[in-house]
Amino acid sequence: MLPLFDMMMQAQNGAALEAVARQYNLAQEQATKAMAALMPAFSAGLKRSTSNPYDFVGLMQAVASGNYARYFEDMSRAFTPEGISDGN
Repeated sequence: MLPLFDMMMQAQNGAALEAVARQYNLAQEQATKAMAALMPAFSAGLKRSTSNPYDFVGLMQAVASGNYARYFEDMSRAFTPEGISDGN
């Protein structure tokens, strides 16, 4: 399995990183460094969210429901008010 950072770098054939760079007005290199800096915190949050069986089930239900696939398919949708609300 790929490390989380590598998965993010490859998401949407690199388009996900480009969307992050565009959203925050960053150069590609800056976005890559930001992503690398954020991955440990993201990973820790994911571990915390999945350590409790009830939280893990909730996460799996959310993923399986298909509601979040639209953000993977079009990363720019993640930056809409609805996407931010869903992320929170």
